[in-house]
Amino acid sequence: GGVDAFAAGIDSIVSEFHTRRKEGLTLGTVRIGTLLGRVLDLCRIHGVEIDPAMATVVISTLVLEGLGRSLDPDLDLLYLALPFVVSWDNIRRLSQS
Repeated sequence: GGVDAFAAGIDSIVSEFHTRRKEGLTLGTVRIGTLLGRVLDLCRIHGVEIDPAMATVVISTLVLEGLGRSLDPDLDLLYLALPFVVSWDNIRRLSQS
């Protein structure tokens, strides 16, 4: 059915991302805009409604990704994101205490 086909499409995108992750999470290897475009295509094909504001997020991501890639294609996204993720996790844990 439609739900299974949509889930299989998402699984394919996630699997490809994990395979590429082995090459490193740099702006030169990870194509966030392409990934988001594929997810939006799946939503369109399978009639999954998304919030219209998502289009703004996708366009902004494409612009930032292109700018970042032109400035430093070897920028390691995971290394840069780690302090923010750790900080968010600490804030979340404190708020649950």
